[in-house]
Amino acid sequence: MSISQLVPRIRPVVAPPTRHLRALVRQAADGSFAATLGAYARLQPGRWWEWLSVWALQAVRHCPVYVLPLITGGLIDRIDPQMPSKVLDALPKALGGALALALTTVVATFIAHVLLSRITRSLTATLRAALIQRINRASLAFHDQARAGELQNKFTMDMGRLEGLQVYLAETILMQGTVVVVVSAIMLAKNPLLFAVLLVAVPVNLLVVRLAWKRMQQENEAYRSAETGFLADLIEALQGVRITRAHAIEDFVNDRVARSAGTVAQRAMRLDVLNNLFGTMSWSISNLVNMAVMGFGIWLCVMQPMELSLVGMQLSLHPISLGDFTILICYHGILSGAIGGILGGMPAIAAAKDGIRSLGELYQEAAEQAPGDGARPERIHGAVAFADVVFRYPGASEHCLRGIDLKVEPGTSLALVGPSGSGKSTIASLLLGFYRPDSGRISVDGQSLSDLHLPTLRSHVGVVSQDVHLFRASILDNIAWGDRKPDRARAEWAAEKAHASEFIAALPGGLDHELADRGGGLSGGQRQRLAIARALYRDPRLLILDEATSALDAASERQVQAALEEIMRDRTTLIIAHRLSTVKRADRIAVLVDGRVAELGSYDELMARDGAFRRLAIQALQ
Repeated sequence: MSISQLVPRIRPVVAPPTRHLRALVRQAADGSFAATLGAYARLQPGRWWEWLSVWALQAVRHCPVYVLPLITGGLIDRIDPQMPSKVLDALPKALGGALALALTTVVATFIAHVLLSRITRSLTATLRAALIQRINRASLAFHDQARAGELQNKFTMDMGRLEGLQVYLAETILMQGTVVVVVSAIMLAKNPLLFAVLLVAVPVNLLVVRLAWKRMQQENEAYRSAETGFLADLIEALQGVRITRAHAIEDFVNDRVARSAGTVAQRAMRLDVLNNLFGTMSWSISNLVNMAVMGFGIWLCVMQPMELSLVGMQLSLHPISLGDFTILICYHGILSGAIGGILGGMPAIAAAKDGIRSLGELYQEAAEQAPGDGARPERIHGAVAFADVVFRYPGASEHCLRGIDLKVEPGTSLALVGPSGSGKSTIASLLLGFYRPDSGRISVDGQSLSDLHLPTLRSHVGVVSQDVHLFRASILDNIAWGDRKPDRARAEWAAEKAHASEFIAALPGGLDHELADRGGGLSGGQRQRLAIARALYRDPRLLILDEATSALDAASERQVQAALEEIMRDRTTLIIAHRLSTVKRADRIAVLVDGRVAELGSYDELMARDGAFRRLAIQALQ
């Protein structure tokens, strides 16, 4: 069976995420070594049988470690130049046993690694799915402050550190820990005094770990912070390449990213030096103990029998055979290597601790906005009402909406106009439930938003904004985005109504044409018409047009405006616009000034008055 045939059968199991993320929250407030391992254990409830299987397979895998020194020592004790048959007769059986152990080890190693890969990859997949779910349901206040580079770093670097911890636990803690226990028992039974000499190194190594642990945490956190800053600067540089070229500031941007890269390199070097210093100290202590054990073992081989009194106990010391000496020295090397491996993994634990803390902080910061447990209407009529709504953005010192009273009847349109900062887009955000008003009431079909299930309400709303986001997928998938089984006929109908069919047909593959990131290669008008087609595909009863034509030239605006008139027909529409040409056909127009409705009426009614709307119209013509 080939690897390509085997791997598809081993699927990462994505468990319900809540219980995994609670462990991250607990760890975020505790930086201790024990808390790190405890948080990791809580990340994987119900996986004990897999870890038990890995441990058992690792134990089988290391049978040669336990048995071969005994075989070797036994053969050495059988060597007798006067009777060569004594060792030669035992050799085939010994070699056969060693071969059987080797074959068993191959099978156990393969299965253990497959299980470990399943555990590692499924936990990573679970956490990534849980965190993106948390982020997608977080309040807009969180997204207003979030940095793309920092979030990306948590999904890549921090997750990678957690995967490193899993490998360390399986390959080192489980494997080497078992080796330590088994070999220690054998050495203790064979020669307690030699084992006692080895134990002298343990408290010294633990002291080194204690001294280095806090510094490792600090350096790992500093390195992660530098890496996050670099990713943020890099993403901004890539996204702003047109601005950079337009203003001929390539050198400035290059220097900014290079400085961030230099900071990462400096922090990485500091972390490398600290980890290497820790490893060097542990290695030096291990070598000193090795010399002491070797010297003591040689002395045991050549000594004369003697009696010792130790802590009130009488001990009888007798010389050991060359075979026993070989066994003890082999086990000592194995035990020293296992202890060194466990201690050498401390940097991985420190890095994982910082990664777990970082992910836990993200979970806490991305506080989930309650979707509401209210009504889930299958269809809405589209009657919208704002009653004395007052709102202030989190952290702002002043209210941006002050006593808003508006009504939109089903199937009619209301345009919101006014200077920048007057509260137009804020009204749309409140209607979508992105924020909750400080006071007042917002209702749809007579039901308060607080009594509605927000995701259900949003499923009946179509949004076309100035900043169109197109996904790296086919045009069909972009139009039907969110539909797991896109309806091609429906997408074609939506594209035709949005006046997008002509340019789609001219593209290679038509609806199946794969778009570049953010719709690269399409004009602003084409992207806007795809956004309109996406809204039409959902067949919304409530439509929000947020500056949908403000960034277009006159020719593109005419095409998009024709598509908008098609989509607005028989739908309740909220229009946010600066251009007065966009709002002429609205049934009513509300003029916002300083967060209040200064005027309300039709286009002709407002132009007939000598008010705020007429002044805006005159300014637009100048």
